[in-house]
Amino acid sequence: MLSTLKLAVVGHANVGKTSLLRTLIRNSHFGNVSDSPGTTRHVESITLSLEHNESIVFYDTPGLEDSLALYDYINQLVPTNAKLDGIDKLTLFLQSPESENIFNQEAKVIRQLLNSDAAIYVIDVREPVLAKYHDELAILANSDKPILAVLNFTADNYQNENEWKILLSRIGIHAIIRFDAIFPPLDGEERLYHSLALLVEPAKKILDNWLDKIAQIRDSRNQTANQIIAETLVDIAAFYEMAKLEDNQAITDMQNKIRNREQTAINELLKLYQFDSTQESEESLPLIKGRYNADLFNIDALKMMGIHMTKGFVQGATIGASIDLATGGISLGSAALIGAAVGSLMQTAKHYGSRMRYQLSGYRKLSVDDVIICFLSLRLIRLKESLNHRSHADTSPVRLSKLDKTEWEKGVLPKSLKIARRYPNWSTLNKGTKRNDKKRQSTIRNVAQQLH
Repeated sequence: MLSTLKLAVVGHANVGKTSLLRTLIRNSHFGNVSDSPGTTRHVESITLSLEHNESIVFYDTPGLEDSLALYDYINQLVPTNAKLDGIDKLTLFLQSPESENIFNQEAKVIRQLLNSDAAIYVIDVREPVLAKYHDELAILANSDKPILAVLNFTADNYQNENEWKILLSRIGIHAIIRFDAIFPPLDGEERLYHSLALLVEPAKKILDNWLDKIAQIRDSRNQTANQIIAETLVDIAAFYEMAKLEDNQAITDMQNKIRNREQTAINELLKLYQFDSTQESEESLPLIKGRYNADLFNIDALKMMGIHMTKGFVQGATIGASIDLATGGISLGSAALIGAAVGSLMQTAKHYGSRMRYQLSGYRKLSVDDVIICFLSLRLIRLKESLNHRSHADTSPVRLSKLDKTEWEKGVLPKSLKIARRYPNWSTLNKGTKRNDKKRQSTIRNVAQQLH
């Protein structure tokens, strides 16, 4: 029974072999990607480990660059009247002096192919079908290894997919799938591994187990992402500031703390999905440093997202700041009303303790408006969905996924999150945070479940 499946990823230079591998192994750091020819100069491997000492090993090989000359050279090596099969011909080539000289790169590819169980031949379907590709495929077919042809860059409008399929058929390669490394289809991995299982029957168990593991990883990662978003929302819902009536700077400070908390969540999501925020330019990430075409506290950005503005939502300089007088949540909408209300609330000062005394002394409680929290939740949920489907070979700007109509667009917090309003010690933005409070953790789980 096969315990390790060895797969050689082969093809012409700059067809996207390394990009395909980055997508399959979810690692944007693997190998080097460049528009320059011959970026990969040596065979690089990556191992995907499974239980029971099973594994899949991918080998990223250099690009085949001069197949026309190589094809002629291999045929010249065959003695007259000698009856040699394909592997004999390739062995003769690997033993020849030129395998260490002019055809050094090609020799690395052939040597690795012969030591593998199967090959994944990557094709850039934007390229016209030239004679060199015919010779390239003929050389690879000599290896007597199963070959799965992967049609890459199929999302491009200008492609030669049909011509490539005809060539593959003429060479005798009929296992073909479309898999764009930059914009992979949702079922792309499943189809790729199922195709390999048909080509390498002894590896079917390994490939089925790997598909199961992919599903488990995807589900676990999604749950963790929901936890990250839920804790962020609880942090912000429970957050408040006490400020003097005339202190508008307090609102600005509060908004900056919320922006920083959002950025922390973004960084955690990027790390979870194995995208490196330090490698992404600010233009590539729509939420970096408070950007999403507009700021988190920008009224136009709220409208663009389709958020319904709740009655009494404060706009202008104080956008996003709910001004409350007491823990009962009496929303005044304007700090000027606090003074008029003081006389009638003197008797309740004892009940509300130090926070009420703060407010009766000319202070106000600033918390984040429900609408802003809903807006933030949508931004993070859409980012999560984008990362869920983003290829690790994709270097284009992140675009937030579109969502179906959602409760968050109503601008009203769900009951599971409103609870946090009553517990300021749940927020890491406040002093005396109780992160491990059981009720806090339970609320985070409930919010995460709603996100799911």
